[in-house]
Amino acid sequence: MAEEFTNFSEPSYVPKEGGMVQYGNDKSMVCMFYNRPTHNPAKSTEAGRPIFEDIPFVRIHPPGERLNIVDRPAKGEDAKRFPTQWAQFQQNKNQVPEGTPIDLLYPEYPAVSATLRASGVHTIEQCADLSSNAIENVGMGAQRYVNEAKKYLDASNKGVKASQFRHEMETKDREIKALNHTVDQLKSQIEHLMHNNTTAAALGQVKDLLAGAMERPQHLAGRAYDPQMAMINANSPTNQARVPAKRQRARLAR
Repeated sequence: MAEEFTNFSEPSYVPKEGGMVQYGNDKSMVCMFYNRPTHNPAKSTEAGRPIFEDIPFVRIHPPGERLNIVDRPAKGEDAKRFPTQWAQFQQNKNQVPEGTPIDLLYPEYPAVSATLRASGVHTIEQCADLSSNAIENVGMGAQRYVNEAKKYLDASNKGVKASQFRHEMETKDREIKALNHTVDQLKSQIEHLMHNNTTAAALGQVKDLLAGAMERPQHLAGRAYDPQMAMINANSPTNQARVPAKRQRARLAR
C-alpha cells in the first residue's frame, strides 16, 4: 500500500472570508485524476451480477517522491486545488502542471528531461523545488539539475524585471518629450504676448497661461485659458485706454 503524505491533510492557508484553502505548495505537486472501476453493491444486488462504475480518483505526490503519495476518490475541492489538471482530465489530455517545460532546462540532453519526467518532474519550477528525498530518489545528477533549474528561474526573473524597467523608462521618456513640447508651446505663446502687449494685463495673462499649463489655475475661477481670447482682450480699446489714464494720474500725483 502506498504511504500517505500526511502534510496533505493539514491546510497551509485558510482564508478568513471566502477564497480557496491551500494545502502545501500545490503548484509544484504532481496531480493526476483518473477513472477507477469501482464495485457498486446496490446496483449489483439489484442486477444479480457484479456492477462496476468508473469513479474519478486522484493521485497526488511531491515531484520525485513516488512513495510519498495520496491515492483516493476525488473530491470537489480537488478540482479547485488543481484546476489545470482537472480540465485536462475532462478533456482526456496529459495532466501536467503549469510552468516552463523541463525540456528547456537541457534541450541538448533529452535523456535528462525523460529521466525527470519519469519521476514526475514536468516543469523547471518543479525541479527547482525538489526535496532532499526527491533528489535522492531521482539519483545521480539530481542536485545539479536542481541548481541549474534555480539558476534558470533566477535569470528569467531578472529578465522580467529588466523588461519592466525598460518599459517604465520608455514611458518616462515619452512623458518628458510631451512635457518639453508643452513647454516649447508655452514659451512661444508668452513671447508672442510680451511682444504685442507689455502692460500689466499682459503679465496677468502670462500668469493665467502658466497656471493653465501646470493644471493649477490660480485665479481663473474654473475658466480654461484661451490664448486667442486673451490677445483680443489685451489689444481691445478699453485696455489700450487704461494705460495712459494710469500714467496721467501718476503725473498729477507728482
